[in-house]
Amino acid sequence: MNRLISYLLLSMICLATGLAREPVIDAEPSLLEVHYIRTQITDTTRRSEHFLKDPVMLRVGKTKSLFCGSKRLLVDSLRAVNPDLEFALYRQTMDNNRQNGTHNLPSGYYGSYIYKNYPEGKVTEKCHFDMEQRQYEEEWEKPRWEISDSSKNILGYECFKATTEFRGRHWTAWFAPEIPLSDGPWKLCGLPGVILEAYDSYRDYSFTATAILQEGLSEVGFMTYDERKGVMKSSRDKFFNSWWRFKNSNFSAKMNAMYGNPANRGNVSDNKAPLYDAEETDYPHDL
Repeated sequence: MNRLISYLLLSMICLATGLAREPVIDAEPSLLEVHYIRTQITDTTRRSEHFLKDPVMLRVGKTKSLFCGSKRLLVDSLRAVNPDLEFALYRQTMDNNRQNGTHNLPSGYYGSYIYKNYPEGKVTEKCHFDMEQRQYEEEWEKPRWEISDSSKNILGYECFKATTEFRGRHWTAWFAPEIPLSDGPWKLCGLPGVILEAYDSYRDYSFTATAILQEGLSEVGFMTYDERKGVMKSSRDKFFNSWWRFKNSNFSAKMNAMYGNPANRGNVSDNKAPLYDAEETDYPHDL
């Protein structure tokens, strides 16, 4: 392993252990941190071939919680304290991709930060897409669950099954009453125990817990990464409709047009049908 890789890994380990300060406001102590693997199908016509797996995490405090990509949090933290090092990590990853024929991203594929009960009674989501940092707030809607007697063991905890119709999908969750925190991955919450596994009926999205941490945790609060460049705030419907339009757009043609490459501009208005939808589907799908 060369010296650059060693230095990058050491820096990221320092970040993970809290030696670098995260830009955060309205912080409070964390009570629990649950790490999951998030699996997302990216082509519903070829499920076994087209999917992404990402490490994600839930950080729960007394009054609020944060759900985000673990790699995204590390890279954003690194960018905040040492942008040159973050850029070196990006270049090294791209070089490795070219050499190995891979498509990895140092920040992973999950880019959202989801805050429950921040501000109070609200859910806030922030995500960067289509070259903009975007954010919306909405009322904190908790799923209405039906709990069954089915049980199984996850990470040494007895978990019980619950189902719900939420945001356009049918969800199944497995929660652990031994950990009496009513939270879970993404926007799932409202059960008498933390959710350690969840998936929709098509398994387009699934979350599986891999670790539960209760000591040496960073604070939970609102991250202020990239706010120096401005944040585009909108309603939830506009946020997701913009995401849908972005997924339908001819992104390469848009970039070529923006940077003056007429030979490869193509037709920016040429749309392509996305092969998957978001976790929540009950928003306007206008083009």
